[in-house]
Amino acid sequence: MGIKPWADYFMDLAKTCSTRSNCLRAHVGAVIVGQDKKIKATGYNGTPSGVESCYERGECYRIKHQIPSGTRYETCRSIHAEQNAIIQAGQDRCMGASMYIYGHDFICILCKRFIVQSGIKEVFLKKDDTSEMIHVTVEDIKRELEEG
Repeated sequence: MGIKPWADYFMDLAKTCSTRSNCLRAHVGAVIVGQDKKIKATGYNGTPSGVESCYERGECYRIKHQIPSGTRYETCRSIHAEQNAIIQAGQDRCMGASMYIYGHDFICILCKRFIVQSGIKEVFLKKDDTSEMIHVTVEDIKRELEEG
């Protein structure tokens, strides 16, 4: 057994972070890693501190009203894993960093803005254990924002 590649190691940590999610729809974890390969912050999707979660309520408004994924974010009680990690790290620790996200294979429009503004340079995504890892640069995200 050889040494695990850094990308796989950090994605495994993002997967572990996803297990803290109190969301009924999705469990997503994120890890921000500096150029020095040191972890700057972690995050998972869930309600803000002190706010009752859908898990605690026993129902999700978005599931109950069949709101499609990727739409009407204002109806969700949770903060996205990416946003949580960026808030925890702060912009000074995000500059030039990489983000690893486990639990989905796309970045929503809200999180794209957070990522660009934070100074993160690249993102790696993995939907689940059977999916391939996807690499997205901040330049790719900026182009998508400009085209959209």
